[in-house]
Amino acid sequence: MSLRYHPASRRLAILAPLLLLCGCLSSDEKPKTLDLGVDPIKSPLAKSAAFRDTIGAYAYFEGLRPMRVRGYGLVVGLGKNGSADCPRDVFERLVQRMYKRRPPSATLIDQKPVSPEQLIRSLDTAVVVVEGDIPPAAVKASRFDVGVVALPGTQTKSLRGGWLYVTDLEVFRPISEKASIMGQVLAQAGGPVFVNPFSQGEAATQSNPLRATVVGGGVAVKDRRVRLVLQEPSYRLARRIQDRVNARFAGAKRVADATSPSFVSLRIPEEFADEPVHFLGIVRALYLTWDPKFQADRARLLAEEIAEPGAPHALIALALEGLGRTALPVLDPLYTHADDAVAFHAGAAGLRLGDPVSADALAVHAADSTCLHRFKAIRGLGRARGMASAAMPLRELLQNDDPRVAVAAYEALLDRDDSLIQSIALGRDNFIVDLVPAKRRNLVYVKRAGARRVALIGDDVRCVPPLLYRAPDGSVTINAHPGDEGVTVLRLVVGTQSMSPAVQVPLDVGSLVGLLGREADVSLHGEVVGMGLDYAAVVRALYHLCSDGSIDATFILEEPNAAELFGPARPVGRPESESNPSGS
Repeated sequence: MSLRYHPASRRLAILAPLLLLCGCLSSDEKPKTLDLGVDPIKSPLAKSAAFRDTIGAYAYFEGLRPMRVRGYGLVVGLGKNGSADCPRDVFERLVQRMYKRRPPSATLIDQKPVSPEQLIRSLDTAVVVVEGDIPPAAVKASRFDVGVVALPGTQTKSLRGGWLYVTDLEVFRPISEKASIMGQVLAQAGGPVFVNPFSQGEAATQSNPLRATVVGGGVAVKDRRVRLVLQEPSYRLARRIQDRVNARFAGAKRVADATSPSFVSLRIPEEFADEPVHFLGIVRALYLTWDPKFQADRARLLAEEIAEPGAPHALIALALEGLGRTALPVLDPLYTHADDAVAFHAGAAGLRLGDPVSADALAVHAADSTCLHRFKAIRGLGRARGMASAAMPLRELLQNDDPRVAVAAYEALLDRDDSLIQSIALGRDNFIVDLVPAKRRNLVYVKRAGARRVALIGDDVRCVPPLLYRAPDGSVTINAHPGDEGVTVLRLVVGTQSMSPAVQVPLDVGSLVGLLGREADVSLHGEVVGMGLDYAAVVRALYHLCSDGSIDATFILEEPNAAELFGPARPVGRPESESNPSGS
């Protein structure tokens, strides 16, 4: 379960619609079920108090699979590694769209601007297929990774060092191995391409210069449609669901809208924009009555059930969170329950409801190396942005001997926008370097999904002379002799074969990364302040310098399955566009 704190001021609304419940409940008896005139969904959880009488007992979600989108794009800045080849239909499509936008600037210094037609035919560019999955319930401006592959049949040699010019991504449905039907534009993509910088045998990965990723390069241009589908059409029930959701998530904009007896459309609230699936989990677990006695009785019943063997802990935690601060009195005793699963899920719900005591409870799980919920607890503390007591346990975990724990603590502190982390943006949307103080160990942690970031975790991450590194393409050489107080960097512009003057920087790795990653430029005093290396080239240099001991730090490359420590990044299954090409 993904955890995130939300201010306690967002309280359960008790409004005039209470009158609608008259006759449904007796104030003198403990409610068992609600008579809605509609049969609940058959479920293995039907006997659970976390399922009975909830929205999820009568409706299910539509629109919770990734939406596959695709388009053709142009990668620029390849020197002589691109290709002039392009099928006529793709060529005309690209030209038309590029003329609608401001034509991209030439990639070589002092070269005059060129037309889209000339640019596509240049060896400095390559036509590519761009593809990605818009996450379920994503809102407008949500970002996601996109894959880029050189158009088959062209003579492109490599996409290294390239930049994907902004392109439209459309929903599509394949109808054969060589044909597909394209639909409406749902996203755009652009930015620096990240070609796996490692050769076979390096960092347990293998490079393919014709395949790349634009990390966080996809941007949704509209909200994904999400709606509840009623098991049996009922306008009365649809209105009740609408009113219940809008009361729980009161704000300037309506969250739920009963558009018909069968459907209730949902809008993801702004505070849940980066975790819409958790919001939908709360919606599913909301009870269809907001009667105070019902809620108090149900909270006590849930507290009893969560301690039973085989209880659906995560679902119960969502139901308790949905009840709001009414649930806090029954949650508090559970924070110290002997069963780790009970204690963790109770603490997770309490953290979401703004209980500061729950932060202390989750800190215990985060510090326990034997706890199965350790990494989820760390993630949860990171989501508690408004709770100061959640920061100190995470800072302490940066010192942990297990590098996975230290990295998880860094990620959680980053979620909190913690002042401990100094973040420096390099280049034209190139990447971000995070300086993270830590006394126990030095780590160089590199992300390759979601965002382009290099984290230097340690009080003094330094280069250790003597050292020598030369990129395989000769684009950069880094060296230092024994006793040197700095490192010397030489930059070769591969496209023009021009060599920069030798530039010296201090031994701290932050200064080195800053020089490599900033745009190629000089200061007012004539000093070189940036060498314009792309993210992949900087990552490869850091990997080799760490591997041979030239940097006193352990190199950690984010693995695709690392996110599983905190739960899957998206639901497993076929992309939604394969079965519903018109949906958005």
